Amino acid sequence: MPLRTIFVDLNSYFASVEQAEHPALMGRPVAVVPMMAETTCCLAASYPAKACGVRTGTLVRDARKLCPKITFIEADHHKYVTYHHRIIEAIERCFPVWKVFSIDEMAIKLFGRERETAFARAKALEIKKRILDDVHPALTCSIGIAPNRYVAKIASDMQKPDGLVIIQSDELPQRLFDLQLRDFPGVGPRMEARLM
Repeated sequence: MPLRTIFVDLNSYFASVEQAEHPALMGRPVAVVPMMAETTCCLAASYPAKACGVRTGTLVRDARKLCPKITFIEADHHKYVTYHHRIIEAIERCFPVWKVFSIDEMAIKLFGRERETAFARAKALEIKKRILDDVHPALTCSIGIAPNRYVAKIASDMQKPDGLVIIQSDELPQRLFDLQLRDFPGVGPRMEARLM
């Protein structure tokens, strides 16, 4: 089965947009929150914040303990939607977007010679460069290329941030054997418990 899908996943999207808007925050621990309150939780965290243990869902008061130098920014969803449209425009200068799955995830269908590994990889690198050049250098993405959308999504999660992973059909299922159940899209804590 040939490569059929490129899956683009923006890295730490809300936090990256805030770093694009506030260059002094580039490379620093940042968390986006719904409101400025100690009892609320983080909606997104930059990779320096993640390195300290701050994740989506971490309470603000816990994030302060984990990462004393963290900067909290109140979410501005209008801004994130505006950047989303700019990213779609940048990607579509390389390839038409087939489907948008969320504000920071989208997929591209491959046809004919586009399914050749070298061509698909070159286009993925072009997409990355186009986002950096046309939108902002703070906005990196991880890209997965695979025979279907589900495996392409898994591939996009395998190398973060700023990764590019290609999974060929002849590598399946062995290429997935080292993954944990929670690494598969759609498997949350309850589903994991049921499967166990």
